[in-house]
Amino acid sequence: MSMGSPPGMDEYQRLIAERAAAQGRKRVIFGIVLVAALGAGGYWWKQQKDKAAAAQVVLDAAGRFAERDKVEMGAFWNCAFGSEVDVGMLSSASQIQQRIEGAYFTQQKTFSDHLTTECVPKMERARSALGALGADMPAPLKPALDKYLEALPRMQTGIEVYAEKIKGRGAVKDVDQSIQEVGAAFSPEASAESVAFEKFLVCAIPELDKKKDVQGLLEYLAETCKGNALEFMTRVREQCGSFVQNVDKDAKATPSKTFKANTKKLYEEDQRQLQAWEYCAKRSRKGKKALDLEDFLNAAGDYMEARAALVQTAKETKAKILGEPQPAATSKKPGAAPAE
Repeated sequence: MSMGSPPGMDEYQRLIAERAAAQGRKRVIFGIVLVAALGAGGYWWKQQKDKAAAAQVVLDAAGRFAERDKVEMGAFWNCAFGSEVDVGMLSSASQIQQRIEGAYFTQQKTFSDHLTTECVPKMERARSALGALGADMPAPLKPALDKYLEALPRMQTGIEVYAEKIKGRGAVKDVDQSIQEVGAAFSPEASAESVAFEKFLVCAIPELDKKKDVQGLLEYLAETCKGNALEFMTRVREQCGSFVQNVDKDAKATPSKTFKANTKKLYEEDQRQLQAWEYCAKRSRKGKKALDLEDFLNAAGDYMEARAALVQTAKETKAKILGEPQPAATSKKPGAAPAE
C-alpha cells in the first residue's frame, strides 16, 4: 500500500484496468467476428449475384430464340398455311398437314408456285437467322438448338418435294373423273364409251375373266382398296387410265373379243361399281396426300420437339442454377407454344 493513498485504491485501479482490458478484448473479438460475418455475407451475396446473372444469361438466350423463331419461322408458317396461325398452338403433325392441305384447296392451280417462290425463300431466311444464334447459345441449350437447326433444311426439302408432287394432282383427278364419266355409259351396247370402259376393266382388274359376276368385282374392289388403295389406284391410273380418257363418243367402236361376255356379267342398271371406283379413288388420294407431305411432316415433328425442348431446358437450367425446385415438364405435345 502506498503512503497517502486511500485504502483499497490499488485494488480499485487494478479492477478498472482489468475491466478496460476486458472491454478492449471484447471489442477486438467483436470486430473480428463482425469482419468475418461481413466477409461471409459478402461472399454469399456475390454467389447469389453470380447465380442470378448466370440464370439470366440462359433466360435471355431462350428469349432471343423464341422471338426469332416467332418472327422468322412464323413468316414461313403463315405463308404455308395461307393465314396467320401460331404453329405452337397445333398439337400434332397431322394438324399441320390439315392446314397446308386446306391452303392448297383454296388455290390448287397456283399453290405449288406459291410455295416455291414465296414460302421457300422465307424458310431460307429463317435458317440463316436462327443459325446465327448458335455462337452465343449457352451450352445447356445447344443440343436442343442443334436438333432444331438440323430440322430446318429437311423441312425446306420436304416442302419443295411436296410442291413438285402436287403439280400432278390435277391429272390424278382427271383420270378418276374419266372413270366415272365413261363408266356411266357402260352397257351391253357396243358404243365408244362402253367399249372403252370394258377395256379399262380388263386392264384394271387382274383375272377379270374369273369373276363370276359384278358382285365378285365389287368384293375385289372393296377388299383391295380397304387394304392399299393408293398402290392399286396408282397402277390403274398409270397403266389403264388412257382407256377412259379422251374417248371420242361419236367414233365407231371396235369391241374386244371379251366385250360381250364381260358386259353380260358386269353390267347392271344401278352401276354399283361406279361407287366402288369412287371409294377407291378417294381413299387413294387421301393416302397420297399423306405421302406427299411425309418428309416435311417428319422434319416438322422434330422441329416442334426441339422448339419445346429448348424452352423447357432453359427453365430447368435456371431452376438448377438458383437452387429452385425443378419445373414440371410441359404436358403439351410437341408444337405447344413456348412458355413466357
